[in-house]
Amino acid sequence: MSSVCKCDCGKLSSSMNDNNWNRHINSCKVRKFKRNSHDIKSFFSGNKNKKSKLIHQITAVKNTIFDVNNDLNKDQSTPVNKESLVECEIQKDTEISSCLQNKDDMDMDIIKNDPAIFAKMSILSPEIKDYILKFGPCQPLQDDLPNKIFPYEINNEKTKRSFNDKHYYRILSDKSKCHRDWLSYSLSRNKIFCIHCMLFGTNLHSNLEKSWTKEGFNKWKNCSFAIQRHELTPDHVTSSLKCKLRQNNVPILPSIENNRKTQIAMNRQVLLDLIDIVIYMGRHNLAFRGHYEDWSSNSRGNFKDLVMLMSKNSEPLAEHINCIQQNGKRETSFISWQRQNQLIEAIAEDISFQIRSFIKTVRMFSISIDTTFDASRNEQISFIIRYADEVTGEVHERLLAVKESPITSGKKLYDIFVNVMEAENLNWKEELVGQSYDGASNMRGNYNGLQAHIKEESPQALFVWCHSHRLALVVKQAVSCNSNAVDLFGNLETLYIFLWCSKKRAAIFREIQIECGNMEGKNNPLHAVKRVSTTRWSSHAAALHVVLKFHNAVLKTLNKIKDSEGSADVVVGASCSGLISYLTSQRFLLTALLFKTIFQILEPVTRQLQSQDMDMLMATNILNNVIHQIKELRNDDSFKRLLKRTDEFAENSIVDFLPLVSSRPKRVPRKSGEHCQDEIISCPMKKFRIDTYNVIMDILLAELSGRFESTNIGPLKDLSLLSFRRIREVQNNPHIVPCDAFDALCIMYSQIDKNSLLTEYIEFCKNFTEIENSILLPKYLNNNLIVEDYEDSLELNAYSYDSAEEDSAKVVYHNIASTRELFKLFCLAKLANIFPNLYLVLKLSITLPVTSCSVERTFSKLKLIKTKLRTTMSQDRLDSLMKISCEQDIFINNENVILLFAAKSSVLTKCLIY
Repeated sequence: MSSVCKCDCGKLSSSMNDNNWNRHINSCKVRKFKRNSHDIKSFFSGNKNKKSKLIHQITAVKNTIFDVNNDLNKDQSTPVNKESLVECEIQKDTEISSCLQNKDDMDMDIIKNDPAIFAKMSILSPEIKDYILKFGPCQPLQDDLPNKIFPYEINNEKTKRSFNDKHYYRILSDKSKCHRDWLSYSLSRNKIFCIHCMLFGTNLHSNLEKSWTKEGFNKWKNCSFAIQRHELTPDHVTSSLKCKLRQNNVPILPSIENNRKTQIAMNRQVLLDLIDIVIYMGRHNLAFRGHYEDWSSNSRGNFKDLVMLMSKNSEPLAEHINCIQQNGKRETSFISWQRQNQLIEAIAEDISFQIRSFIKTVRMFSISIDTTFDASRNEQISFIIRYADEVTGEVHERLLAVKESPITSGKKLYDIFVNVMEAENLNWKEELVGQSYDGASNMRGNYNGLQAHIKEESPQALFVWCHSHRLALVVKQAVSCNSNAVDLFGNLETLYIFLWCSKKRAAIFREIQIECGNMEGKNNPLHAVKRVSTTRWSSHAAALHVVLKFHNAVLKTLNKIKDSEGSADVVVGASCSGLISYLTSQRFLLTALLFKTIFQILEPVTRQLQSQDMDMLMATNILNNVIHQIKELRNDDSFKRLLKRTDEFAENSIVDFLPLVSSRPKRVPRKSGEHCQDEIISCPMKKFRIDTYNVIMDILLAELSGRFESTNIGPLKDLSLLSFRRIREVQNNPHIVPCDAFDALCIMYSQIDKNSLLTEYIEFCKNFTEIENSILLPKYLNNNLIVEDYEDSLELNAYSYDSAEEDSAKVVYHNIASTRELFKLFCLAKLANIFPNLYLVLKLSITLPVTSCSVERTFSKLKLIKTKLRTTMSQDRLDSLMKISCEQDIFINNENVILLFAAKSSVLTKCLIY
């Protein structure tokens, strides 16, 4: 060798040849690899019991694991779960029983503190450490053993070597003996251990220390030298010092532990008060923070002011505030703005957890999505999830998330949707059965819309165009179909701008309302003129209602404004004259009363469609009822009733209405080859009926049929078999069930077996009367009410919107035709096991969304939460506050909220977890 090399172990190459040196290098590498590598199974087994301390508390709330440190200080501050202690005690008893086999004559105290038992435990709780220190080291004497001798081993030299009980003592330089209280002998394994390093060791990764704590030492040839060398290691000295300090401090440990638990109990009580404050403020959409939140400020913001108010009746909260004011940042505060955000987030996480739990239980849900601008001009996307409760049969629509995105293309919305589903851990590709959006192209587009992207991954996710949006489009076409309709709502908008945009004119209108009420002897509440909005069709009905109800007051207001301001401002005078001329014309009166009749039919339908428990079959029946009522208006008798109401309104008015003016007939020259001529309508009333009345009715019928035609195709036709009429028909004659019944439904939802479904459907129809009578109690027991064609009355007149004055004694029948009621019937009678496939169909029918109105309701909450003064709110805080505000009927589990809040940081864990 040309030069001298040095190995990692310190050996030089000069003392051996090349072959021996290469062998030495390779063996050193192998030893180093084994020393530094660890079995992965031992790593996970070591952490398993650590997690088991708090996993049973936190797994039910959130997948968060608290790390438990085995250091002495941690042991004194972190209490032990009793369940983990019981598991350790069971494990100890198992080990002890295994060691006691064939050793019945041995001292039981020697076996109980066998170090081999505790060496197998991956974690030693403070109670187990006290147990080990109580019995002390296991140091059996030779005379205590059954054969009066320690077990011996025979080495290669055929020499017997064994442990000697003289090692229990150390001979000092002055010939005195010092007891080694750390040395513990295991009779079951014939090895010695260091219990001080086992209990309080900090560096147990080296082979030397591991042999004294886990594997045990049994090299009896060099036992004396090994024991002396271990006694001088720094790790052993540190462990022994910790053990002595612990034994000296044992009397005060219970009081320290008691004080710690008392402080934790007070902290949890403080947090319970803060949870109530946050829930109250979140549900009432109140701002939390103020401009100046110093304790010396008179107004510290809503949150701190409520905390101060609650502290007057809460001693723990008052003490917590006093500690914060005295100690400042040295005291752990639960009312800082960071803790506010963490507490709001914890409450929202508990709400989300409960929603996820329900969805994973029913394994079937639908989604509704819509977007809007907030006060800071950010595009907010709201996700509403719909599912059915299998216990009560109720339908719930819950806010799942609120996300922000400046781009709202179909692909971008799909990506955000996928991220939300993954964040909530929902199996949407298999459990999503429906989706409902408005008519925007980025939502309902057949190729690049959101619903198309979702259907590519989840074909069973049936898309339903929001019924309320479609009905709004129907009304929009009706109010702009001819000149009389346009003039009516155009003048109503002009009246709003003219009266309500001036404080003086608005005050005059209120004064005249009071005067008219006093003259009539009525104390009517004051009303404001409503605006005709182009995006919300219900504003048409509201604006028309106010003008017709306070028609005399409106005319008096216009005349007074004309007299006071018209002479000085010709524009004001001309505007008043134009509005008065139109509002006192018969053309206005006929058109207004016509639309009032239409709105009396459509407005209750809109409110009904916006309910959360609306199902597809009920919506179809309601729309069929609307079409039927509109058709009844398209005849001579209905027009005569309109003329009669017009005359009655004119008689109660303070002015005379200008009659319809007959226009001069236009003579159209006859063209070449034309042998007939158009009939000239000279009667203005007949012309109004043809050009206005009939046109509006025809537009309504055409739009209703065209817009809602898609509700009667595909799987939705199969759901119509669940109506009351069809069930009665099949009950009377089971052979009339169509051959292709439930075909489309079973093709889209493959988990439903068609043959079994048909069999269950027929059997259910046969026994429907008995099931219904056994579950539902009739309203009248003795009255024999006879209703002709009861099935027809349920199909067409189940939703009657006549006023109470017109028909106060009308009998209201329970609409069992709704699949929601049938599903409740299944839940009450517990028929899911008898008719499983039919139960799935019923659950599917009520899970399918009808409208996306719940998304619109969340936008109303959004405007209350994110106001102009709160535009800097973060997206996470907005999302959490929206969940608290929208889902007020969900019970908040305070214990789960505390655990979630404690998981936010290690400091909170120490302060809140026992």
